[in-house]
Parts: sequence; structure tokens; C-alpha cells
Amino acid sequence: MYQEILSQDDIRRIHQTSMRVLSNVGVDFPSEKALSVFERHGVKTDGARVFITEEQLWNALESAPRQFTFHARNPERSATVGAGEPVFAPGYGAPFLIDAEGHKRTPTVDDYQNLVKLADALPNQDVSGHLLAEPGDVPAETAPLHMVYAHMVYSDKPYIGSVDSELAVRHTLELTRILFGDSMADRAVTIGVISSLTPLAYSPDMSSAIVEYARAGQGLLVANLAMAGSTAPITLAGMLAMQNAEMLAGIVLAELTRPGTPVIYGTTSTNIDMRTGSLAIGSPELAQVGAAHMQLVRFYGLPSRGSGALTDANYPNAQAGLESMMGLLTVVNAGAHFVLHAAGILSSYLAFSREKFVLDDEICGRVRRFHRPPIVDDDTLAYDVIVNVGPGGHFLMEDHTFERCRTEFWEPEVSDRTGLDEWIDAGQPDIVTRARERWEQLVATHQTPPLDSVTARQLKAYVEKEAG
Repeated sequence: MYQEILSQDDIRRIHQTSMRVLSNVGVDFPSEKALSVFERHGVKTDGARVFITEEQLWNALESAPRQFTFHARNPERSATVGAGEPVFAPGYGAPFLIDAEGHKRTPTVDDYQNLVKLADALPNQDVSGHLLAEPGDVPAETAPLHMVYAHMVYSDKPYIGSVDSELAVRHTLELTRILFGDSMADRAVTIGVISSLTPLAYSPDMSSAIVEYARAGQGLLVANLAMAGSTAPITLAGMLAMQNAEMLAGIVLAELTRPGTPVIYGTTSTNIDMRTGSLAIGSPELAQVGAAHMQLVRFYGLPSRGSGALTDANYPNAQAGLESMMGLLTVVNAGAHFVLHAAGILSSYLAFSREKFVLDDEICGRVRRFHRPPIVDDDTLAYDVIVNVGPGGHFLMEDHTFERCRTEFWEPEVSDRTGLDEWIDAGQPDIVTRARERWEQLVATHQTPPLDSVTARQLKAYVEKEAG
């Protein structure tokens, strides 16, 4: 049973308000590609503005799949979106790296490749991601090319494509065709993260990216970052109604472009801090919006995206831990199918931390274990074992215990359970130190997943040619 914070009447009223916004106010799509799609299907336009009726909305949503497989080049690592189990993906969009000493710097391509290796190695990241932290030692227009290539080569998990520009979309889709060949035509092997330009608009690049990804049969995660009190109404209900209209318009465009396009309906909206005007992604309001959003997604019958282990803290400290756990656990409890920013983000999206990447992956493991209920059957009820031990005994030496001692419980990799005296004798190491040691060890021992030599040469040649 999912956590629900809104009544069915609340959902109905939000939907009705969203429909009034869609049909009377409209959403801007300043792209000839997008506008021509809308116009071919009888959707009213006025310049760049699009007005969608409720009938047009429901007709478009009929073709959207309720779940789909996000295919990896290693089939064993493909992920199903919408089936109930949350799919975790790392942080997205940070311009800086923060190290264990608290130093901020712009990452390099080498840094980015190591982040991909870490995403590949961490056990609870189902997707290797994209735009983990933007490398600054290559030109901005070709940085997406280097990032997509790193995900293809250093991981065999599913990866997210680039939507930064029309060039970045072309690079992503052409590299993907090299990697997957003709098989990408009828299955989602990459996903584009579409961010609206709140309020009630999409940029030309995002509008075009929706059309291009849909034409290629690839997935789209349509989401926004509305800020209550700034780019959205200060009331959470008003923000939900407005952003719902915004996101639905993007999804309609995807389905009109190519019926059956896999779409994920998402949000990471929150409030601003009214004292400073800054974004507050560690707030309880972010968790509330995420939970309410999951109810709206179920109303429309779509796969859902939730925000993840987010924090306003500038270092992986206690604040980062409590805010990240609250955000992640709330959206998973509310039924999120896909969680972007599941690990690594600090400082209100401004920084990526390798130490926090490791710590958040452990949070993902805790949350995943919490959501797998205990099995209750004759074997697990252990009546015969209880009879055998009887009053006053213990279960340590029972075969039933030995057979399960390595598999029954979730075990941490970084959290400390050694005890007070052992911790003191070891020099009182803190959790950030242990996290740094873990990510360094994972990167140092990472083995690049095998890739056939012809494909590897073609990918490398394409990047070298396009990067100039």
C-alpha cells in the first residue's frame, strides 16, 4: 500500500485546474518540429503556444505504456520501469565536484570516467546515469559526446542520453545506433531527461528533443523543477496544478509524435527559502510534492519519476544524511518507479560528491530492503527450529541459522557496526573517510565490461571525428 497524502477529491480538483490551464492558458513550445506535430493532430496553436483539450489529453495518453524495459547492452542489467520495484539512477546536472576535504573544483573527463566506473560498480544504482558532473576540460558543445561515450564504454548498465542541444541529441542517437544497431528501433535503450522551462514553457532544444527521441523510439523522462514562491505559486496545490499541466503537455507531444513512446512522468519541484530566495531541495515540502505527484501519476496510469537523495548540505554530513533519507524514502514509499538523483548530489544540485555517491547508494540499499517484505511460509516460520531450541536456548548453532546467516539480513558496506571500543582503537574514523576508501577501491579495481572490438573502434572513431 502506497503512502498517500491527498484525497481522491484533491486529485480530481488538481486535474480539473490543470485542464483549465492547458485549454485556456496554454504551454509554449517554440519549435517548428513540435508545433507541426501538434497541428497535424488538430491541437490548437497560437504562435508558439499550444492549447490542449481534455479529450486530446486522454486520447494521447492511451498509447503511453504503463511499464517498459530500459534495455542495457548487457541484457542481465536491463531495468523494468513501472513494475513496482524502484529503478535508481545517480545525480544529474552538477557543475562541480566536492572532495572529502570540502574542496570544490570543476571535473575533468577523467573524473567523469571514474564516476561512470563508480556508477557501474555500486550495487544499488540500476542506471549509470548521465551528466553526473559536467567536465570542464573539453568544449561545452562536445562535452555531452564525451559523457555519453563514457557510459557506453565503462558501464554495461542502461544509460541516459543527452538533450543539451540538437547536436547533443544527434550525437546520442548516432552513438546509440552504433552500440545497438537496428535493435534500437523497437525498444528503449536510452532515455532523454526533458526539463520544462517553468512556468508553462519548454525551450526550443527541449521541444525538439522530445520529437527526436520519440521518432527514434527511445524513452523520455518529462519532468520539471518548479519553485514554489518563485517560478510557481507559493501554495503546493497551485504548484501541483500548474506543473501537472506543464508535464502533461510534454507527454502529449511525445505520444503524438510516436504513439507508444515510453514516457516517465516526473518532478523534482520544491519551495524556495523565503529568507534567502535560494532553492530548498532538502525541505519537507519537496517530499510532500513528491508524494502528491505519485498519486497524480497513478491517476493518469503512467510510470512515475521521483526525486531522490537530495540535500541542501554542502558536505556529506548529518544534514545531508537526514535530508537525503527523507526525500528518497518518501518517494519510494509513495510508489516512484524511477528515482533520478538517487545518489551523489550536494549543495542544492551544485555539486557531486563521490563520498556521498557511496553513502547514498547504501541508503538506496536500506530503502530497497525495507520495501521487500518478509517471506512467510512453513520454512521461515521455523516452528520445528523453535521446538528444537525450546525455552532458554539460543539459535546461533542451528542449521537454520547457518544456512541463512550470509543472506537473511541486509549488510552495510560503509556504516560502522564494530562497536565503540573498536572504533576508538581504530582511530575514530568517520563515515566520510570510509566512503572515500570505498569509492577509491571500487574505481581502482573496476573492470571495464567487455565490448566487441568492432563496435569499440566505431564508437571511438565517431567521438574523435565529432570532437574534432
